[in-house]
Amino acid sequence: MTEKQLQAFMQQLDNDLLDEELHPSMSDLEIDVDAIRQKTFAKLNKERLKMKRKRLYPLLAASLVAVVCVSSVYASDISDFVKSFFPQKAIYSTIVAGEAFYLETPLPLDGSNKLETVMFTETSLEMTLTFPLAEDKLPEITIVTEEGHHYKPGGYGYEGDHLLLSFWNETDENYLFAPTNAFEMIIEENSYAVRLTESTSVVNNGEIKAAENTPIDWIRVGYQKTTDGVHLLTNFDDPELRLVNIGEPEYQDVTQMFINESETSIIGSSTSPMVKPLLGYDDENNVYPYSMVENAVGRPITQFQAQVPEGKRIQLKIPSLIVGYQKSFDSFDVTIPEMNEGIILDHEIDLQLQKMVLQHIKRTSSTTAELTFAVNTGGSNGVTVRDVDFYSKDVDSGESVWKGNTCTMTITFEEDMASASFDVNWPNFEVKGDWTLMIE
Repeated sequence: MTEKQLQAFMQQLDNDLLDEELHPSMSDLEIDVDAIRQKTFAKLNKERLKMKRKRLYPLLAASLVAVVCVSSVYASDISDFVKSFFPQKAIYSTIVAGEAFYLETPLPLDGSNKLETVMFTETSLEMTLTFPLAEDKLPEITIVTEEGHHYKPGGYGYEGDHLLLSFWNETDENYLFAPTNAFEMIIEENSYAVRLTESTSVVNNGEIKAAENTPIDWIRVGYQKTTDGVHLLTNFDDPELRLVNIGEPEYQDVTQMFINESETSIIGSSTSPMVKPLLGYDDENNVYPYSMVENAVGRPITQFQAQVPEGKRIQLKIPSLIVGYQKSFDSFDVTIPEMNEGIILDHEIDLQLQKMVLQHIKRTSSTTAELTFAVNTGGSNGVTVRDVDFYSKDVDSGESVWKGNTCTMTITFEEDMASASFDVNWPNFEVKGDWTLMIE
């Protein structure tokens, strides 16, 4: 909406309504300005009253834009549940908070290579390219934004002829991003200008309906109906908490490992956070599996599809959510015991949603030792630790096995090593809320 359009629209509004209703109720909202609803327009357009130009700046104009674009009803008719999703946007089947940009059409590169997909948000920059790797070696790739941020691949995978890239912020040495609609992609000696499209806020994509109440009051779950399924929405009280996946984990036990390949190279892997299909039930108790849509851009995937006959009322069950933090929580030092000896440590690790205790370390050979943790020792109801990233630059490798309320980590090291320091990062949790969505 241009300034001239905004001025013309504001000149049709009631002066008292602007002062008494719009500004105090909506000034703190940031809403997409492309979805003006006719019903709201009719309610607000009581009489034509010219306004002074100074009334356009700045808060009043911002609050007006929020009102006319958010819904077809007054702010008083919008539930707190729906308001909690105002900052969230949709990219294909992924819901993100804040700004979000995506590649609308593939971008040709050299030869038959293409930049297929891009997802750029405050917490991630992900890309898919058709790009064959020579000898399984990743080429030098850099993303440079107009603001001077440099992003480099932090991890990659390969599926068929598709190269999957996730980036990290090399400028600030973290995983926080400043999303933008334009950047330069440099691959070896070649440079490409990339232009992205801003995603649309979920509040403009259709009605949001809430799940049935559960004991987990710090998570809100809802849905928007799609042509062949649902778009699931989640929102957390803690703005640092991230959705990892929706549904009960396919694998309850988790194995993680890392190898310090060199001073600058780490190889890591973990059991996939894949989930089982969600199950929906009609009034006759027939079961309909809801599975994630294929070929989705971005993670986590939040759009699910099912083969449900027209007119059926469905109870969709969500037994669990997998959530996590992308930050560090703790660090600890361990002394390496003598052969076949152990040391009791009793070090508590607070992961905010749960706690765990590093109980002891035992040397199992000249170059290996085993650390044992008690898991889920005190935290939020319905929350269990799924895995935590334990990393040490002092050891050669580490492998953690998570089973129920126990984690065992085996480390390998040089025979003469006396101690090692570990960082505690990026914990993931399973939250069992048993949410039910009534889909009609």
